Amino acid sequence: MSLHKNGYVVATLDPDSHSYQSWPLSGLTGDKTAESFYDEAFDTWYVNYHMQSIVPYITYIRRHTAYCKSIGLDAVVLLFETPDSNFVVDDDLEIIEVLGYDCIATVSYSYLQTEIDACQTELGERGNVPNKYGLLEKLEDVEYFIELRQEVIASGVNIEDFWPETPAKISIVDLA
Repeated sequence: MSLHKNGYVVATLDPDSHSYQSWPLSGLTGDKTAESFYDEAFDTWYVNYHMQSIVPYITYIRRHTAYCKSIGLDAVVLLFETPDSNFVVDDDLEIIEVLGYDCIATVSYSYLQTEIDACQTELGERGNVPNKYGLLEKLEDVEYFIELRQEVIASGVNIEDFWPETPAKISIVDLA
């Protein structure tokens, strides 16, 4: 399976839960600027192109990140690479750190981080344990997680199953 650079997500990293929080402005209420960023992304990309809350436009990402920092949020920019080839970005940004591989429904819902307990034993037997960000180290590990997850669902366990499982490589990029 090949991955394509789909676009960016503004996020904060949570050292306590070892995860990323995508689009930290989305939780702010009463902040008209924060709301306008959400509305712009929703109207421009999410609805029109059925994107998984990933933005392919770097100018928007720069404005969004600058606003996060101006209100004291320690935001980073994550590059998402998935099998989806509908949107591919070719911006020349330096990768600072690869966080790992996730299995997402959307960037705001990680099947891996919310449902790993259902597959932890089998993953552990193969040495596939989450890293410090709660992500796996290789694409093949996520593909195996997806197989296990589908087996769990087929066995009748009631877990989230609204969106397709999408493998995603997640990296922090430098906007400079």
